[in-house]
Formats: sequence, structure tokens, C-alpha cells
Amino acid sequence: MKVLLTTISLDPERGGGTAERTRCIAHHLHAQKIGCHVLTMEGGRYAETLEAQSIPVTVTGHLRVRYHIPLLNFRRLRRLIGWADIVHVLGYWNVLSVATCHIARACGKPFVLSAAGEFAGLEHPRWDQRIFHATLGRRMIRDASLLIAITALEREQIIWQLDADPNKVVVVPNGVDPIDLPIEDDEFLPAGRFILFLGRLAYIKGPDILLDAFASISQQFPDISLVIAGPDFGMRSELAARVSDRGLADRVVFTGFLDDRARWTAYRKAALLAVPSRSEAMSLVALEAAAAGTPVLISDQCGFADIASSAGAVVAPPDVEGLKRGLSVMLAQETDLRAMGEKARAFVLERYAWPNIATQLAGQFERVCGDRMSTPR
Repeated sequence: MKVLLTTISLDPERGGGTAERTRCIAHHLHAQKIGCHVLTMEGGRYAETLEAQSIPVTVTGHLRVRYHIPLLNFRRLRRLIGWADIVHVLGYWNVLSVATCHIARACGKPFVLSAAGEFAGLEHPRWDQRIFHATLGRRMIRDASLLIAITALEREQIIWQLDADPNKVVVVPNGVDPIDLPIEDDEFLPAGRFILFLGRLAYIKGPDILLDAFASISQQFPDISLVIAGPDFGMRSELAARVSDRGLADRVVFTGFLDDRARWTAYRKAALLAVPSRSEAMSLVALEAAAAGTPVLISDQCGFADIASSAGAVVAPPDVEGLKRGLSVMLAQETDLRAMGEKARAFVLERYAWPNIATQLAGQFERVCGDRMSTPR
């Protein structure tokens, strides 16, 4: 079987979780002797990593208007789709996904669509999102052989929001690889105990809620700091102003984007990871932190509440009072945090190891290709 994967970016800083999911899918399908080619608008370190593994990557380049507009060679795109047995499109609100789905349909090739949480934008769409969805998106969704949700909650939302056939919506979660990276220089981290936030500094990720919750418990736990790690998507100056206003400049650290080794170091050094997202399909950083043996405080809007069943995480609503309660409960039982982290690690490595997730995905691809071959034309 040969699979073409498309995604907006393979840069870990700008592509976020979708870039990481694409890299892992390609890597693990390739390890199972499944042919893979990745098409993206923007290269980066993940593109270099895949090419080093002999997984070809095509980078279109792009123009930035309101949306990223790929600089597509349609003849080459048609050849790539013709090469593939099935096309896996990751991401919804972008022109590359539209073009890929359109040409796959014209070529008679099946494609599966994974919005990776982006359908949440349909709850309160902007005017341009309404137009995109009505004129381009609906047809992508209608013509997809499968819609891939990352969690059971996202599957329910897709069925409800899009009136989709339940038989056409399947769950293939995010995964995690066992961690085998050394702890590196940690001078960028506080010397004592700290809470870690890791993600884009963007409204949907909720760093402002976490900062306010931390401020409200800062006197109760004077030995705890807060590390806010991740690239700025428009909120850093606002967050820095809040830190200054609350007199917490000596207790809050902004690190900016962390590469893989620095990220794993931060996970291992943190007392706990906080994921206060207002909306998220399934938190990759929660999976990674748990795999590193770090307990997690996660919002109930992340679609990953089952991690709490491991006793290695606490789930809270994404508001100041909810996060305040969650932080207080976890920090008050300092001696239990290490045990919580070990339970979280065992849970995610048993259920969410990438080789198993890739096998699930390959099974869905084979089913689509088999159904298509057996359907009379």
C-alpha cells in the first residue's frame, strides 16, 4: 500500500501537533513497510527528519494572504495522487487540503480527512470560515471516504456538527513514542519545583487561565514557579503584563519554543504539566509528559479525560477556579506526584504507543481500499 499524506507544515514550531502527528504517522507506517510520501506547504526540521529516513517530502512553498496559499504544481500533485493508493489529508482550514481533495476526487482516488480538532472552529465561525466551509469544506467532508477523529468526543462532535454518517467517522488517537533522550542543560528552568505549561501562546490553549490560577495559589505554595514554554501566537505581551501586575516576575519564566531535547528535559524536571486548553482534540503534550513520567492536570475540553482513569492525572474545567482546585490538590500531595507520574506513564505506553496507533490507521486505509475495489462501478 502507498499513502500520500498532506499537511500545512512540517516545522515543529509553527506546525504544532498536526506537524508532529504527520511526522509520526509517516515514520511508523514506513517502519511497517508501507510506502509514504508527504506533501506540505512548509518544510522544517521534521521534513529533514523524514527525508533522512528515506521518506520523500515535497514542499510547495506558500504565499501568506489570509490563508496560506500553496504554490502548487498541479501536474506534480496529480502525479503524486496517481502514485498513491490512498490519500490522508491532515488539517481542514487550508487551501492545500482543498486542492488535494479536489484532485483526488477527480482522479478517482480515495481520501481520508483528519481535521485534528479543527472542526471546533465551526462552533463560532468567523465570516471567512463560514464562506470556506460552505463553498469548499462541505464538499471535502462529503466526498471523504473516512473522517478520522482523534478522540471519541471529537467523533461525537463531528457526527453532530456535520450530520455525518456514523459509519464514516472513526477514531484513531494521537500516539507517543517511548522516551530515550538524556536530560540536558536545564539552565533555562527554575532551580526548584515548577508547574509546566507547554504549547502555543494562543487564546485557545488557555495560558491566561493558568496564569491567573497560579497567581491565586502563589502564596499558598511559595516554593512553586510557573514555566510558560512555547512560541508566541499573539499573547506573550499580555501574559507578561499580567505577571508584572501581580508581582510574579521572579516566579514565572517564559522560555519560548523548546526543541525536542529541551522539551523532554522540561517534562522530567516539572512537578506537573498543566494543559488548560479551552478546546483541543487530544493533547500531544499531555501524552508526552505522561510518557516522561510527569503527572498531568488537564482541562475537560481536551477530549482526553480517560487519562484520569490511570490515577496519573487530574481533570478540571478550563476556568480559574477549576484549575486552582486542581493545582491545589496535586501540589498538596507532593509525595504522591512521582507515583502519579509512573501511573500515567504506564497508562499511555500501554494504550497509545505509536506502533499500535499506526497499525490501527493502516487497517482503516486497507479497509477503505478493499471496500472501494469490491464496490461495483
